[in-house]
Amino acid sequence: MSNKIKQEMSKIEIPKEISERSKLGISKVKSERGKPKFKRSFIIAPAIVASLAIGIFTSSYFTNDSVPENPIIKTMEYSSSFDLSDTPRLIGWADNVFIGKVLKQSGTKSLGGIPETQFEVEVTDNIKGDLEETIIVNQQGGYTKEELILVENDPLLKEGQLYLFVTKYLQEENWYTLVPVYGDILINNNDEKNNLIQEYKIEYENEIPFGN
Repeated sequence: MSNKIKQEMSKIEIPKEISERSKLGISKVKSERGKPKFKRSFIIAPAIVASLAIGIFTSSYFTNDSVPENPIIKTMEYSSSFDLSDTPRLIGWADNVFIGKVLKQSGTKSLGGIPETQFEVEVTDNIKGDLEETIIVNQQGGYTKEELILVENDPLLKEGQLYLFVTKYLQEENWYTLVPVYGDILINNNDEKNNLIQEYKIEYENEIPFGN
């Protein structure tokens, strides 16, 4: 038996009307100390067009203080209309798919009530879209006063690391919000990078437009 302390939070109802700023239809939140349980079966809601989450915390809940030493980790689960592991559908939904190196964290700003963390990313290779030089990638999740909020247990991006990104562009903020788990694939070496580029270019040729 695990010696972790788990606390089940009440289910959160998703509003019938989601604004353009809403991202990720969240069905419930689990709270747990230490490493949270991870689930991969999640999909994006049909009402989501330009972004990825609706908020469940008030903006006053966030802080720009230093990272807590032993944060309580909370994971967020959500469900919607298509399986993110279906790569052709995921690419068809996305605005941009690319390889990029995380240079640094550039900010923390929440649009819908949950923590969101922004990173400066240098684009090295485009697969879908035509991004140039340095952009801002937005990730759902981040630190509060004493907690680390993660969406589907997807770790926050690490400075200096290379990733394959699958993102949706938000013009109002001029940033690119990544898809949790399937939209920030860590790349450890050149072989992995080249294999992913080849694989995702083939998947892009067979993309399934969103709604089909």
